[in-house]
Amino acid sequence: MELVIRDIEREADYATVQSGEITAIYLGGGTPSALTATELARLLRTLRRKLPVAADCEITVEGRIIHFDDEKVAACLEAGANRFSIGVQSFDTEVRRRQGRRASREEAIAFLEALKRQEGAAVVIDLMYGLPGQTLEIWRRDLATAAAIAPDGIDLYGLNLIPGTPLFTAIQAGKFATAPSFADLGQYYRTGSDFLNQRSWRQVSNNHWARTPLERNRYNRLIKEGADCLAYGSGAGGSLGNLSFGLTGELAAFSEAVLAGRKPIGMLASSDNLRHLRDLVIGNLEMGRLDLLALDQAAGQALSLDLRPLLEQWSRAGLLTLSETAIDLTTAGRFWYANLITALHDIIEARLLPDSAAA
Repeated sequence: MELVIRDIEREADYATVQSGEITAIYLGGGTPSALTATELARLLRTLRRKLPVAADCEITVEGRIIHFDDEKVAACLEAGANRFSIGVQSFDTEVRRRQGRRASREEAIAFLEALKRQEGAAVVIDLMYGLPGQTLEIWRRDLATAAAIAPDGIDLYGLNLIPGTPLFTAIQAGKFATAPSFADLGQYYRTGSDFLNQRSWRQVSNNHWARTPLERNRYNRLIKEGADCLAYGSGAGGSLGNLSFGLTGELAAFSEAVLAGRKPIGMLASSDNLRHLRDLVIGNLEMGRLDLLALDQAAGQALSLDLRPLLEQWSRAGLLTLSETAIDLTTAGRFWYANLITALHDIIEARLLPDSAAA
């Protein structure tokens, strides 16, 4: 953590860092709650003291139940955190243990109920569907349990089995029950979506629902819209303008760079001049709607005419509703929206990149 703080302090006065207010901070991408209470408080205070943090900034601390305790929660709140994102995944004890989660169902519920009694911070529960050994019955019970706790927000994520990860390897070796097929995951998503919508939860994005105004989901929304993102910590990723970058995940290299007064960049890429269109598509569809007039205006031409055959195909399949000015995703369309984004990007690039290159 000393290196992370040194990196923050080193570039705090840079013009780029000070050029605008920071409206969302997210301590995540791993297990920040594994830090001590003192370390968490120091990190949060450093960010708020050194960076141009807005008065209403959403400051999220992500963590696991097993890592958090009353002292850490209190330290985070005192240092300015106003949102906790807890990776529950499932309340079922057996399903949890297959994921290496040591807290039982009863312990998870007790922790969340205690956290919810704290004042001044939104509590958001992450649930995951498609886990090995998870059935629709278990999924419905997870949803009911989460809703009964009444957090400020609930996120629903489908399991993405990545080759080479421990879970993928264990399933391939037959150590765990096979996870639901991808074709089955849509039913899990619809079950979760219908459950929350029928109980008047407000859907703030394809995977996020809010029960109270405390849940703003600001960081996740800004990232999808292509906002600039500062990054600190080994393995973190960020973006500035048309540049995207990743900090090295090699701790030795990270340490060497920071101690030498350099940003520990491990990857750097530059986008072409269509990034603003891609960001518009992603940001809109993350919210379940694409404004075709806004897209045409941003492109400087009637780009939506090129997209219409694909959109009509999706409409016939029941994945979206199409008007002259916009599209709205159905529940099924929200589940498959990443595929639509990829297809739209391909069409936009085929239509505009040759002209852009010539220019």
